[in-house]
Amino acid sequence: MNPTLQIWLPPMLTLLGTLIAVIFAAWLNNRFMEAKIDTLRAEMRQGFAELRLEFHTALSGFAHRLERVEERLGSVQK
Repeated sequence: MNPTLQIWLPPMLTLLGTLIAVIFAAWLNNRFMEAKIDTLRAEMRQGFAELRLEFHTALSGFAHRLERVEERLGSVQK
């Protein structure tokens, strides 16, 4: 084996191993973050659904109250 190659081979193998480890760690981190984002999206959708339900319930209550007020005003004006 060439003496120059013997000098450079260990650092190059170390560099290659480090590169593989870094790429693998980045891939794992990316998978973890995608799962976390999907979880947050699901929670956000659920939160919006709950807000829509609360809004609809409150709006229905206000509409019912308004109908009662209109009925009272109508009976008072007659």
